[in-house]
This record gives sequence, structure tokens and C-alpha cells, in this order.
Amino acid sequence: MTNRPENPPRTVVISEQHVFTPYITVGGHQYARIFAQHGWNVAVISGSFSAARLLRRDSKVPAANLGIWNNGGREVERRITNFCFAHLLPRRIRYVPALKRLSSAGYIPSPRTVLRSLGVAKADLLWLNGNEDWLYRHAIPHSKLVIRIIDNYAGFGSGYRNFHPLMREALVSADGVFTCSHAVRRLYSQWRNDIGVVPNGVDLVHFSQPVPFEPICLHEIPRPRITYVGYVGAWFDLELVVALARGNPAWHFVIAGPWDKAPLPQDAIPGNVHVLGRVPYAEVPALLAHSDAGLVPFKQCELVQGVSPIKVYEYLAAGLPVVALRWPELQLEHLPVFLADGEKQFASAVATALRLTTPDKAALRESVRACSWEQRLKTMLDRVGLPLGPKRAAEY
Repeated sequence: MTNRPENPPRTVVISEQHVFTPYITVGGHQYARIFAQHGWNVAVISGSFSAARLLRRDSKVPAANLGIWNNGGREVERRITNFCFAHLLPRRIRYVPALKRLSSAGYIPSPRTVLRSLGVAKADLLWLNGNEDWLYRHAIPHSKLVIRIIDNYAGFGSGYRNFHPLMREALVSADGVFTCSHAVRRLYSQWRNDIGVVPNGVDLVHFSQPVPFEPICLHEIPRPRITYVGYVGAWFDLELVVALARGNPAWHFVIAGPWDKAPLPQDAIPGNVHVLGRVPYAEVPALLAHSDAGLVPFKQCELVQGVSPIKVYEYLAAGLPVVALRWPELQLEHLPVFLADGEKQFASAVATALRLTTPDKAALRESVRACSWEQRLKTMLDRVGLPLGPKRAAEY
């Protein structure tokens, strides 16, 4: 009796702007890992750039992207390879609809070469996010197409667009379209009426693990600690945090992450606001485990309106009570989060959060038990009739 040969691994190509680094782990990376754990070969395409930039003394191509491009890709984890493309055409020409066939052939390296490096001629699944990755639909042979729209891209500024003609074509042709929020679904519902809302998720194993040892970065910071982990951009209400710190000198506010906005002058930041800078993703669970509340001070702006905040799921999985400025999407997700309007309510909510008991915090962890990235992925794949397959437990 002969052994039946194993089915060959399936291949997914995921468009994800951010390259894999120790400091940035976003939804595209999480889904790549889940696919890989289930035996798929995964190509993650990050941040294409104009080839003309390479001729300039100051190319402004991020070093991480350029390094991956120069090396023809980088294997970041088992079954996951990160690639970056250069493009022969400048951005202002690249996305002209009449040139889409020509433009789709302008990537370096050729996407077909990338597929051949994975041992296939066609991807089983092409996974786009709709943020100027529309040409991949023509450039990358695939059997099924899923588009997962992450944000209201227009909220990032005038250089970002939601309704480009190539985006509309991609939406119509996709086997499944999903958004992370109801607000973003409404933006695109004029093009499809079957868009599914699948919020962001959480790596439960990573964030719910016990962490007995306090990280060094917290040793000099007294408790209680009210902690924010993530980008500090225009949407982050730093003025609110400073006001809360001044009004509650016994509380200590910890901000961990890169700054996209200019920080306040040092003498304007109270001593109980502690700016840590970037913290590696591997160390975030320890930071949260030794904090007392999670902070989400997001202003009401176009971008925030469409956000499904990953950090809220991560805080809750760590058993951390969450206090956030109120916005509609967070209310629709029905999570056990303290929502506040303005400084006075926020301070009152933090005070209540700090009084939660150990059983209360255990209930917070349970509240996101069904919100794992794996469960989110299965929901989407079920909609397009594509099974994820069994997990390769022996390999992970």
C-alpha cells in the first residue's frame, strides 16, 4: 500500500504597507502568521516605491524597504517572505487607469518571479488592502481576491484617496470585500452591497500570557500606571493627557511608541508623564501586565471615525481596563471599555478603572476570547469559500 502524497501548500500574497520589524506588528502581519501556521506559503508585499528614487542622493526610500528590495526579499518567519517592489513609473503616472496593463508590468522584481521563488505560477489567494495596491490585481496571477480595507484612507491627508477608478474596479472584481469598521463600510457601500465588517483582532496567546517580571523600562515609574502603546500622531490628544496628569499627580501616564507629531517642549510635560519611545512587540505584554489601565485618547477626526483599534483588544487580552475618548465605532464593537467625553469624565473613568478587582480583570480577558486573529480570518475565508486548513502544530 503506497502512502498518499500530501497536498502541496497553498500560497497567499498579502499587500501590507509595513515591513516586518520588531517594533511594528499590524493586522497584515498577524494574518500572514495565521496562514503560515496553517501550512500556507506567504508572500508579504510591503511599500512599493518609484525606481527613480534610487537615482537620487537622498532617495527617501525607508532603509528597511530598501534592504529587502536589494536582497530580493527576506524570509522573516517560517513560510513567510517579505518583499518590496520598485516601480518604473512615477506615482503620478502609475495609477492612470488607461495605463493599468502597462503599469502592472512595471514592478521590479516581477511579481511572477516572486511567485516562482515560492514554487508556484499562481497564488491561491491575493489579499489587498485597497490603499494604492490596485495594480497587483493585474500583476499577480491569482485564483481568488480578497480586499480588506483597513482605514478611511482619506483621513491620512490629501495624498490618500478612497475612490480611485482602479479601486472601484478591484472592489467589483473581488471575491470578498471586508472593512474593519462600519464607518468605512458605509464609504464603499455604493460600489458593493455585500461588504462584510470584520473588526481587528488580537493575538490571545501573546497578550494573555502571565508575565511575572516587571520590564526594566517601568522600574522607576510608580504605580498606578495608565499606559498607551502605539503611534502618537495628530489624532492623539496629548493636551488631554497633560491636563489629566496635572490634575491627578498621583497617577503616572506611560506613552510607548513612535511620535508622528511634534512632542510638547520638555518643560511643558509634567513629571508624571513618561515617554518611553518605541517598545518591541515582544515586550508589550510585559508592559501591559505591569500597568493598571490602558489609555486611548483619540480625538474625533475623519481617520479615527473609521478605526477598529487593535490596541483595545490587546489591552483587554492583558486584563487591562481601557479608558477611551468616545467615538461611534468603539461603541458599536460592544467591548467592556470605559468611554468618556472630555477631561472630567475621562478622569472619573480612570478612577473607576483603577478600582477593578482581579476577577473583574479576568472577565476583561474573557471578553475578547472570540476576537482572535485566527477567528477573524476564518470568518472572512468562509465568506469566499476558501478553507484555512488544519494547523501545522508540529512546526509552531
